Amino acid sequence: MHIQEKGSSPEPVRLFRINTGSCNGCDVELAVTSAVTEFDVEQLGCRYTESAQEADVVLITGPVTVRARDEVMRLCAETPRDKVTVAVGVCPVSGGVFRDSYAVDGPLERHLSVDVNVPGCPPRPQALLAGIREALAIREARRAGAEPSRTPDQGKRPAADNFPARGRLSFDASACVDCRMCRHVCAAGAIRFEEGDSGVRLTLWHNSCVFCGLCCHYCPTGALSVTGEWRLDHPTADGFRQVERGEVPYTPCSGCGESVIPVPAQLLHAAFRRPTPEIEKLNTLCPACRQLMSIGVPRR
Repeated sequence: MHIQEKGSSPEPVRLFRINTGSCNGCDVELAVTSAVTEFDVEQLGCRYTESAQEADVVLITGPVTVRARDEVMRLCAETPRDKVTVAVGVCPVSGGVFRDSYAVDGPLERHLSVDVNVPGCPPRPQALLAGIREALAIREARRAGAEPSRTPDQGKRPAADNFPARGRLSFDASACVDCRMCRHVCAAGAIRFEEGDSGVRLTLWHNSCVFCGLCCHYCPTGALSVTGEWRLDHPTADGFRQVERGEVPYTPCSGCGESVIPVPAQLLHAAFRRPTPEIEKLNTLCPACRQLMSIGVPRR
């Protein structure tokens, strides 16, 4: 048995990476955490290992392809039973843009117990370090037989920075027109609409979102926007809480009383440089009443 000498450095926590068929985007960002001093995992007391048997923390990338599945299971079987497993990127968490592919057998939780999710496509190096730090807290708590405690900055959104890519999306329900273009262009299936008695609710799942920004690009009113809030790591048990929600309320048509989604000012200003009072009257009319007011002919 090895006895650590007094005053010697503690043994580093060993990180072992498994690629389950990723595009290598997350793997490139993981390489940054070993090649760039600012983001080096050694600042957390960690070091990468090429041996599954030495793994204290297992970092898994990729959507779990059918061809990679058996090899992934073999490698994981060689890791210690008390290791902490981290899903890196949305692919192992939900499948991301590959979720409906015939070549994918994910998500990862279907095959393995996962402790931490680090969403992103790919996550930033800062987000990867935050996720590894979360894994270390879980590891220490397990060794002490206690519940993991979250550091003061965990669970809080970081301030937006000057590089608003690969960040949490924000939804402004007051600007939404319920056109659902965002859902149509979302390749990851992260956006869902539900119709209720009082309005239409949008739910955006951050564990599926790949932060491509297409929804924001095609939104005619800017109801969806990309933020610089990159801190999205969380325990897997909290996965279904990682959402952006908002409800677009119905309003009675000012002509016939039928429930309609009002036209927000953002859309009027996008369609008309200077909306007149007559134009603004149209924003609370249903299509039939709008047609009647516009051209004076009732719809057949």
